[in-house]
Amino acid sequence: MTEIDKFPVKELANRYNIGRTALYSRFEAANITPNKEGTRSYISGSELEELDRLDSHIKTGGGLESFKAESSHAEVMPASIASSIEPATPAKVSGNDGENFIELIERIAAALKPAADPLQHYAALERAIASSWLLSSSEVRSLIGTRPTGDRFQRGSFVFIRTGRIGAQSAWRVVKVVIGGTPYKF
Repeated sequence: MTEIDKFPVKELANRYNIGRTALYSRFEAANITPNKEGTRSYISGSELEELDRLDSHIKTGGGLESFKAESSHAEVMPASIASSIEPATPAKVSGNDGENFIELIERIAAALKPAADPLQHYAALERAIASSWLLSSSEVRSLIGTRPTGDRFQRGSFVFIRTGRIGAQSAWRVVKVVIGGTPYKF
């Protein structure tokens, strides 16, 4: 496996399905400053991993403000995780098919991956309703996993109503349908 030396910034908006403004907000949250070479900008492989980590954080309902950026982008394994992983010996790593080595890598990755709360996006939607926030189309997509369409649509107990623009994107007001009572009147 080859390590990524540099990754073009122009490909990142498509990678995360966001606009340039949102991309640069993510750079700021992750403490990343792209390197400019001529007319093109690049980020390193470790910075790309940090952006992937931030994207996962956002997709599980987290926000930019609650993201904890790694200061050096070279992640150090916490002692609690390191102590739970059995040390590799040369005999385990040098198997002819590499199974033991792959198993070790998978165990490390599983230990580093935070447990995602599958209901966290509901809490974010409830906060948006309580605070009367307008969400951009990309924010709605990252919360519910689908692109908003039309002027109004419903996803579960939540109704999204198009109410103007936020930059180049549509703005969406979120309301909740009351179940077991009188439904919300639009």
